Amino acid sequence: MKKLLFCFIAFCPVNTFAQSCDCLVNFDYTTSHVADSYSGYTDKVKSKNLKEFNSFTERLRKRAANATGTDSCYVILKTWINYFKDQHLRVQLDWRYRKKYPEQVKRLNKLFANKPAIPAPDEKLGNQTVIKQLNANTILLRLPSFEWNEKKIIDSLFKANYKNFKKIPNWIIDVRDNGGGTDYAFSSLLPYIYANPVHIKPDEYRSSKNNIAVLESNLKDPDVSEDAKGFLNNLINLMKLHPNQFVNPSGKESFEIKLDSVYSFPQKVAILIDRNSASSTESFLLIAMQSKKVKVYGENSTGMLDYGSYQYFDIPCPDFNLVIPIARSKRLPQHPIDNIGVTPNVKIKTTEKDKIGFIQKKLEQ
Repeated sequence: MKKLLFCFIAFCPVNTFAQSCDCLVNFDYTTSHVADSYSGYTDKVKSKNLKEFNSFTERLRKRAANATGTDSCYVILKTWINYFKDQHLRVQLDWRYRKKYPEQVKRLNKLFANKPAIPAPDEKLGNQTVIKQLNANTILLRLPSFEWNEKKIIDSLFKANYKNFKKIPNWIIDVRDNGGGTDYAFSSLLPYIYANPVHIKPDEYRSSKNNIAVLESNLKDPDVSEDAKGFLNNLINLMKLHPNQFVNPSGKESFEIKLDSVYSFPQKVAILIDRNSASSTESFLLIAMQSKKVKVYGENSTGMLDYGSYQYFDIPCPDFNLVIPIARSKRLPQHPIDNIGVTPNVKIKTTEKDKIGFIQKKLEQ
């Protein structure tokens, strides 16, 4: 890993009017739990950068010992977390703190804002799941989210439009600004875009006492389905049998998805992505791009998929949430996605004012 440059914002003074917390206790909790539980830790802290990493950690620990408020502690914790360059791994301000101190939160967010992106035209993206028929040959599916609550909406739309889908040759699936959610949300799409067998790499999970404990607490959630409980119990048992290792509950290196039939329609599927298409949306792209029917348009996606199944850990200070991914894709290390993104088949300039129209012309040529 390249030597981390300490930017000014990591060390700038921050007002400490907010509720105080013992920052050193929270810093030590964060560093120990990430080292113990994060599925990407052993990939990112190796002998070649261990000395630099330890020095970086110790400097921030000394700052944590002198920090007296939630906001200053947050800057220290987030600076340490950012070393790993994984957007699934994060320390965040609790919703109650954000509600109580909205202006302070805005200022803190500005400290860690990403570099400005290349200006794009003022294109309004709808935030509702909708299907729109552009003409007799082409439909547009706008899918702004793959969160759990969207699955029912997507499923119902596909059920309602089943007869119409069987005669429309061209589909445009717009997943710009879709930050992901769950892979289950896009299951209704897969039979339509399927044209040939596809292969998927499963996840493996890091076994640790802390990860076992958090998964066991998940079992107590009344909203967890029986299928999910079965998966969790199997995973927990594997972790207990193989402490301090990675375990693969699937027992396979890859899966092949092979359906009984190929739908005649659609014949061509275009998926439109942007730099904000992330996480499970990228999982959808990796499946979809294996189909002969599919081409992806736009720009590289976010790059936020290699380490997943993130869990919430009870960091001592209630003003913080600590979120740690405990799973790692079996794609690694050969095919990383994090901080790279999924590359589209056809690049579209950000200055293109009508990306949907651009794609429609390509499909109908």
